[in-house]
Amino acid sequence: MPRQDPTTPLPHDPASPRDLRPVHLRARGAFPGAKPGAPVELLGEVCDWQTGIPLASTPTSKPDERIAEATLDLPVGMYSYKLRAGGSWSLDLDNPRTRSRDRIRNSVLSVGGAPEPLLFAPAPPFVVRAPEGDHCIVTAGVRRGHGTSLRLSWESDDARGTIEMTRAAEEDEHLFFRAELPAAAGPIRIHFDPGPNEAFFLVLAPADDLPAWWKNAVLYTIFVDRFAPRPGASWGHDPGRDRPAGGHLDGIRLALPRLAALGVTVLYLTPTILAASCHRYDLVDPLQIDPALGGEPAFERLAAEARARGIRILVDLAFSHAGRGFPPYEDVRARGLGSPFAPWFHWTTSSRGAPKLRHYGRRKDAPLLNLAHPEVRALVLSATSRWAKRGASGLRLDMAAEVPHDLAVSIRDTFRREIPDAVVLGELVPAHAHRWTSRGALDCATDFGFHDVLVDFLAKRAIPAEFAAQRLALLDLDRGAPGARSLRFVSTHDHPRFTSIARKHGGPSRSGLLGLFVLLTWPGVPSLLYGEEYDLFAETPVAEPEDVWPDRMPLPLRPDSAGERAFSIVRSLLTLRASHPALGRGALEILFAEGGLFLFRRTHEGEVLDVAVNVASPVDMDLEDDEFPVASLLFALGEARLSGQTLTLATDAAALVLRAR
Repeated sequence: MPRQDPTTPLPHDPASPRDLRPVHLRARGAFPGAKPGAPVELLGEVCDWQTGIPLASTPTSKPDERIAEATLDLPVGMYSYKLRAGGSWSLDLDNPRTRSRDRIRNSVLSVGGAPEPLLFAPAPPFVVRAPEGDHCIVTAGVRRGHGTSLRLSWESDDARGTIEMTRAAEEDEHLFFRAELPAAAGPIRIHFDPGPNEAFFLVLAPADDLPAWWKNAVLYTIFVDRFAPRPGASWGHDPGRDRPAGGHLDGIRLALPRLAALGVTVLYLTPTILAASCHRYDLVDPLQIDPALGGEPAFERLAAEARARGIRILVDLAFSHAGRGFPPYEDVRARGLGSPFAPWFHWTTSSRGAPKLRHYGRRKDAPLLNLAHPEVRALVLSATSRWAKRGASGLRLDMAAEVPHDLAVSIRDTFRREIPDAVVLGELVPAHAHRWTSRGALDCATDFGFHDVLVDFLAKRAIPAEFAAQRLALLDLDRGAPGARSLRFVSTHDHPRFTSIARKHGGPSRSGLLGLFVLLTWPGVPSLLYGEEYDLFAETPVAEPEDVWPDRMPLPLRPDSAGERAFSIVRSLLTLRASHPALGRGALEILFAEGGLFLFRRTHEGEVLDVAVNVASPVDMDLEDDEFPVASLLFALGEARLSGQTLTLATDAAALVLRAR
């Protein structure tokens, strides 16, 4: 591989995004402060930014430098990466190709991609099939100083054309441009101007195989222990951190009429298996539903009634760690490395002292499972098949980035063999979701970046609208997972609630409904956290992720008057989303973003909707549009009025406007 431009050439026969090829990486890094024998790891878009790939390394003549190398199997793509040793991070000093965002600079590995000054490869996220399937979206970056525009010429078997690409986003070192091309059955030949003399061949992924029920889904997350009790049981007292409140599957079943009336179509249940804690992510028996929740009979009743109401169930498949009571763990506790189950777990490797079990987070009783071990993998697939037979319509794969890719593919294949129209959703923190969604591991991935932007812009008021718009545009570029491939939310059961954060930063008059308004008018599959329909909040939220017990309070059996008003607002928004295809499936265009004012447009098959949010001083917005001169106010949150094409918004107000010719 040439050092000055580490690029693996694209073959004449174009490849599928799933095709892998061996790539030998030889990199040089500087690690000041790292111990001489510290292992060197590769992190970035070749894997994720937390779990490194070990590299073979040798020292150089300079004391802090190491040469590290490995052979990787990668599909065509452009991969940001860095090296790490002993807690010290380094660019690849032999690779001049970089990209930078918010002054954080990474090296770039090109596999079948364009040479400088273009940042492009004929694969996701630079080429994705649009959700409608009738066209593809092509994105390319140009290094700053090499032009402020980009033209795309294309040719298929039966058509050709030239397009001026539109500016889509920008980073510290690159400007990004985007164009739409008609989908073709065969390869599409493209050429950029300015750009290299060579052409690129696009082979589109197969038409979207997401089931229709998922494309129109509204997800509702239930923290099972804190949602509702069994009939007749006492309820309401918050037992505190990591103590059971007594949630029950029959309590969820009795809430189905209310959830159906709200507009929910999919329930996502946190783990219901027999486990060591009330959150049940530390498995004890992953094949058994916890009797404390009602066991198998209660789940059967819930699944049957949900199905009768047109509501599907997504269950949590969590295999990162075990808890006390898991028989293999108990055997290892008794026999140590002499146990036949010792290889089921991860162990520390140290030159000093005997190896010790590695545990999840700061816990000492939650050993990490070795998902590369054949018997552990067999247990995972057995649990997967068991949930399909119970009638679940999908899985949420916990900590999906840390599940071996081939195992994730096997999980999805196993579940879909039983339930052909099933969906596997991945809890995925890295932004480059396309690595999993385009290679058969996941159907959809969580979008934590969207959550972070809305929290910063609307809850904390820490960034202006223009910065929020820029971050959202870059996230869309990174993910390569358009439409229903992305699950979006403003609250999760592992973070403080959006309303709790808003009140903490803005006082008791500030609600979280603005966040839900944007969520329910933005592309992707929306997900509500239990209680958000009541604008539920914690008086003293805890900021530490995964330890947010004040925001995991038991759901009130009956909301107060403010909760009832919030329920009505959320139900109205979900009704609008269901009745206006542009909100659920339409294209997105950001029209204006400055200060506290954010305006975007959704369009689908002739329907045009403008969405406006204002968190600054009251403002009169001119919505003049010669193509769509007729405007009518569909929905207002807070004080909003429309006069002709002038929209007046008070502080903390939002509006949904229908446009027509």
